[in-house]
Amino acid sequence: MVTLLIVSKPDLASTIQGDALLGRGGWNEAGQVEGGKCWIHAEKPVHIWWFPTRVLSEDELDSRYEAGAGLSEGEVSEVIFLSRHFAASGMPSLTIHVIGVPGEKPMGEQAEYGGIKGEVVLPNPRFAAWFRLMCKAAHEHKLNEEFDLTIETTHHGPSLSSPTMFVEIGSSESHWGRTDAGEAWADVFSKGLNLEGLSENAALCGDWSGLSDEEKSQTKVMVGIGGGHYAPRHTDVIRKTKCWAGHQLASYALEMHKPTDEDWDPDSGEYPSGQWQHAIRVSIESTRLAFAGGQIIAHLDRKSFKGWQRRVIKRFLAELSVPIGRTVDFE
Repeated sequence: MVTLLIVSKPDLASTIQGDALLGRGGWNEAGQVEGGKCWIHAEKPVHIWWFPTRVLSEDELDSRYEAGAGLSEGEVSEVIFLSRHFAASGMPSLTIHVIGVPGEKPMGEQAEYGGIKGEVVLPNPRFAAWFRLMCKAAHEHKLNEEFDLTIETTHHGPSLSSPTMFVEIGSSESHWGRTDAGEAWADVFSKGLNLEGLSENAALCGDWSGLSDEEKSQTKVMVGIGGGHYAPRHTDVIRKTKCWAGHQLASYALEMHKPTDEDWDPDSGEYPSGQWQHAIRVSIESTRLAFAGGQIIAHLDRKSFKGWQRRVIKRFLAELSVPIGRTVDFE
């Protein structure tokens, strides 16, 4: 099974990361796919595809690479995009997130920044482990005092079949070309994909397939619900525990309209209208598929919801057989 790293040629932050990783050595050139150069690691089943254009609206890149590189269908087991991050604040940052456009409507239409409205992509199981590796690398490269280190909630495209995540350097042009940030991410790739041959354990690397069935059954996987785009409370759970993580839903993806009946009871009455149920359902289902055999547990940003909203979300999660935990429950 192949891990596919995708670099976008027009994206400076992407190429900075790609150059840093190639500079570590151990890569062999392997022709081109769709006009983009490819490299294969000499020791590990890891491929780099230097895609010639931007990627957000380029759907099914996993299957397109398989076809172009002569791989079997389904041989790409995961995709990791090396990318820039943009924020109006301009704050320097290292970010990581899984993808999809939950909560957007009308469902089924192409979203502004890629992907299909209402759909999510399987979360890459390395997400939480690599956030922790990112924090460690940032400290080692002395970036932590300058750069914000955070996850982001699930957002944007493209649409793929394989578990996917983005790793990013932000948040403005003055930061995208930072070679020290690129080297920090190269450390994460090397350790997280065990390119150094140090036999890193599966949990440290975020390698779900490397766990036994018994280990998976004891492993807690956090789905974050509510809060802002940078999900500080969900980030805190990942930072403080050894949990794994699937989709993270910002409050803006949870459209919810309270019924107007003054006798309405959130514990037994009709559910509020809006996209919130669909967003939660598809995110839970997708996370369950990516972490087959694991314990899926929701973490609510309680302060981001009104009381009646918390009650209907808890009720709906109970119907989906998803318990709700606090930080201590993920340790």
